Amino acid sequence: MRRVCANFDEESLAIIEKYQAKYKGSTANLLRLALRCLKICEEAQEKASLEKIMTYIDYLAKMEHLLIDIADGKAIFSEIGEGSEKFWDEIYNIGEEHLEEYQDKGLRTVKQMLEYVEKTNWYKLSVDSENSFTLILSVSEASKFVKTFFEGLFDNYPKKVEIIEEFKKIRVRVP
Repeated sequence: MRRVCANFDEESLAIIEKYQAKYKGSTANLLRLALRCLKICEEAQEKASLEKIMTYIDYLAKMEHLLIDIADGKAIFSEIGEGSEKFWDEIYNIGEEHLEEYQDKGLRTVKQMLEYVEKTNWYKLSVDSENSFTLILSVSEASKFVKTFFEGLFDNYPKKVEIIEEFKKIRVRVP
């Protein structure tokens, strides 16, 4: 072990005191834990940006979302096929409910919402212009699902949003 001395500002000291009380350990043990966490975050950022990691945490921490393999998704959507009217109504309604949730998160523009949902890996977002976007689907069988979700999401959006389903992609336009 080697002794290291450091000076901290008031904000940093408050953070140290908060977590020292929570973890009931010495300052040295807390700082060791913090350094291990920083190392993990840095290594994770080599695979995904911090913004993307924070979105994953947001999606998963409340246990409101599932992670599934793309092959599983393909199998599910192949099995659903045309689906029932009730199923598609539910997907639409789920989209509608998400508008308020996304706005509560500070997402205001169509682009911000599309970027946020992109992190689910349903699609890769291509920004064609300020008001035109292409969603390149990871699973082409999910096309109707993604389209229906966004139709519901943008139904009560302050501006008109067009959702156009094409082969293996969906176009989103704000005319």
